[in-house]
Amino acid sequence: MVRQVMPAFSTQKNVIILCDSWYVKHNLVSVVDEYGNLDLTGNARADSVMYDLPPRPTGRKGRPAKRGRRLSIDIGFVLSDEKAGDYYIGCRRVLTNIFGSREVMAYVASTGKENGTRRLFFSTVSPAQLQIYCAWQEKAPLNQTGSGWMPYIPLFLYSFRWNIEVSYYEQKSFWSLCAYMVRSRRGIETLVNLINISCCAMKLLPYMEETMSQYRGYSVQEFRFVLSGQIRRQIFYVNLVQHIETHIKSMAIIKTLQKLCLGETA
Repeated sequence: MVRQVMPAFSTQKNVIILCDSWYVKHNLVSVVDEYGNLDLTGNARADSVMYDLPPRPTGRKGRPAKRGRRLSIDIGFVLSDEKAGDYYIGCRRVLTNIFGSREVMAYVASTGKENGTRRLFFSTVSPAQLQIYCAWQEKAPLNQTGSGWMPYIPLFLYSFRWNIEVSYYEQKSFWSLCAYMVRSRRGIETLVNLINISCCAMKLLPYMEETMSQYRGYSVQEFRFVLSGQIRRQIFYVNLVQHIETHIKSMAIIKTLQKLCLGETA
């Protein structure tokens, strides 16, 4: 998929893939190396093997070391004095088995300065590449990147992935994407496209239809429940009218409606 869309981004200076740990593997990393303007920032397994950069030559005989000492998320990362959002962050350039001989930025984000839960991220992006980009951003933390925060810019970009994650979560939880019963490639693609169209319609309808403007602040699932209730009522009324075929049934319905109306007026 990446190879298919990259020609459309050939004129872009920086194209960055944001992904979780499931995708940070050699199959995707090898594709990133094929394009000069393509980079990757992704969450990684906490036990990923990392090494410090090769030590400087000592001038002694023998083969120079290809990499430095082994690192872990608990050793070798100095966390920031202040939180960026909800996390203390540490970063450094490393070598990893995943990226081979390519140097990458490794980030450790922790909920606590000493004993918090730590997460690991890798990025092939150089912070210097993104300095100008972050200068005109409206939302924090990208618009607050002083000189002290500049090395963390590639990690800040990962926050953009959250909107995609929310959409995917909604599709699985409320649109039955995880319960599909088709097996052909075309059938799966058709179902995914249909779910995406339905999800987008839920988001756009309150802005396109004035009578539903009150639901603009609702989540997709809340608005879906409102619509499904209205649809069920419409189906009930249609079926009711279609099945009133005889005079006897009609009279029974009329009497029921009269009682309901009298009850409301009383």
